[in-house]
Amino acid sequence: MLIVDCKLPFKESDVSAPALKVFSKFVKFTALAVFCAFGVLIANHYYYIDSYAKKLSSELDITVFISKNCPDDAKVCSAIDALGFVTIDKYVGSKDVYSKAIEKNPFLKDISVPGDMNSFQSYVKVVPKQLPTDDYLVATRYAIAKVPDVSEIVFDPSHFKEYVEAKDTLEFYRTFGLVFFAVFFVLFIVQSALFIVEKEENGRKFITNFLVYLASAAVGFAGVWTACVFTQYPLLIDQTAAFFLIPLTAALGIILKD
Repeated sequence: MLIVDCKLPFKESDVSAPALKVFSKFVKFTALAVFCAFGVLIANHYYYIDSYAKKLSSELDITVFISKNCPDDAKVCSAIDALGFVTIDKYVGSKDVYSKAIEKNPFLKDISVPGDMNSFQSYVKVVPKQLPTDDYLVATRYAIAKVPDVSEIVFDPSHFKEYVEAKDTLEFYRTFGLVFFAVFFVLFIVQSALFIVEKEENGRKFITNFLVYLASAAVGFAGVWTACVFTQYPLLIDQTAAFFLIPLTAALGIILKD
């Protein structure tokens, strides 16, 4: 009697396929968590530069000294403001300059004579009306110097240079982010619509996957936040923007659907 073994040949892929799928899911969840953590650090860098630029903006002043024998300081201030390059931020008269000098060095009061007050120059603090590039500063200084009764113009070019570099970096971040989010949004809408329309049960699967991706992104967010607290690294990121990265990363998981 002939016995025939009807068992199908064993395929290694029958066992490895589920394991490979699980591994693929794990890698994807890990990648989303890492992406969210990286996004937090990038956002932190943006807010760090933004805070630094705001700090520099308070130091972007140009001191314009008025001649000692000027008959009308107000006229000089009006002429400077009318140029259109700068805005008058503060005016300090010669009497105030003399009073401040006495406060810093009371010994001057004992040796000064009634005419010494007139030896101190009045000055104004002015701030740029636009982004202070090198060309702008040269043009501004040249224009102010031509105003009658202006004796000296003083400012620190390094502060202006650092400020421009910081603003250029912020502008790059904003432009890149706008393009990225626009493309990201279109891909998310298209991918989601196609996935849901493909099968009726995909709607429930879509919601389930999105919640899982949210959890994965939240783990990455919490991980980098905890690491920064543990290492005493100062995170300056706006918390509203930071939490926005979690659903954004979850949406990325939908776009990169298996």
